[in-house]
Amino acid sequence: MQSDSANLDVLRSSAVSFVVVSHLPVTAALVGHGDYHTQSLGTFGVVIFFVHTCLVLMLSLDRDAAKAGAFPGTMPFLLRRAFRIYPLSILAVLVVSAIAWAQSGVVPNWWAVISNLLLIQNFTGHQSTPLVLWSLPYEFQMYLFLPALYMLVRRSGPLSAYCLLTLWLAAIGLVAVFWRLGWNYEIIRYFPCFLPGVLAFALWQSPRRFSPWVLFLYVGVTAVVYPWAVANGVKGTMVAWPACLGLGLLIPRCRELQSQLLRRAGKSVAKYSYGIYLVHSPLIGFAFHYLDRQPVILQWGVFLSGLVLLPYFAFHLIESPGIRMGRMLAQRLLTERRIPKQAIELARNMKP
Repeated sequence: MQSDSANLDVLRSSAVSFVVVSHLPVTAALVGHGDYHTQSLGTFGVVIFFVHTCLVLMLSLDRDAAKAGAFPGTMPFLLRRAFRIYPLSILAVLVVSAIAWAQSGVVPNWWAVISNLLLIQNFTGHQSTPLVLWSLPYEFQMYLFLPALYMLVRRSGPLSAYCLLTLWLAAIGLVAVFWRLGWNYEIIRYFPCFLPGVLAFALWQSPRRFSPWVLFLYVGVTAVVYPWAVANGVKGTMVAWPACLGLGLLIPRCRELQSQLLRRAGKSVAKYSYGIYLVHSPLIGFAFHYLDRQPVILQWGVFLSGLVLLPYFAFHLIESPGIRMGRMLAQRLLTERRIPKQAIELARNMKP
């Protein structure tokens, strides 16, 4: 998912880089000891995605509303997001499931496959296939709330930031209540990670007083502190909530990055980041485990070339057509809604 902001492109590129690096065997070998929880570096990358995605989609909703002269509606928004997310995730589930079946000879649990295809495995309790797919159900389910949150920001005006901070605290309180009562709070545990993205949108017109390097320094320091804190017994979500809030408050306060090299690199990686996110884990398994007896240079060659080529073709052959189809269907839905309204207005204006 790209944006018109170089800062957001570099932020998204950093997020997917954290996820990939956290899963590399060499990372675990170098720093995977008691004082550093490498997997949590990937989790931090994922929650950056949550903040980034909410902000970018709120900006997209705002552009659509400006073009249409009114809020375009929830269904067109969800339709576009479904065609953006599902085509590549469905292919990833089918390919990884088929490979696992071929290797083990064990017939897959079809309910698990179906729940992964629908991105509801956080409800059904099935394991994600591939494993990195765990974050997509939370993300897509949050889409259901974004149109309402957009309307809240637009109608609250200057008070919207305070409303969202109140919602953020309420979300944490709700998780605490669920935990205290022994209820399953997995469905709502990431709400406080999404809301700061909406908060960033509410503050988007704030004066840009800080250098962009303040934002990236914050991300870099948090990328070190987050895994260290988890390794020392702090719950990952308890670190993620304030980390995401800091992002939501800082992003709209920082000026845009001016380095052309970083702008181009960030834009390129951000464009293919969804494919990188989905393919890197199976690719690591193939390059570093299936080919574990091959020369190291061959393993890295296979991994790096696959990390470039597979997301490239995934975007141009699957993601991009899906995006275009989603836009076309959403536009058709909007057109069908407008026609009856125009007919009513025409009938009202007709003289007897």
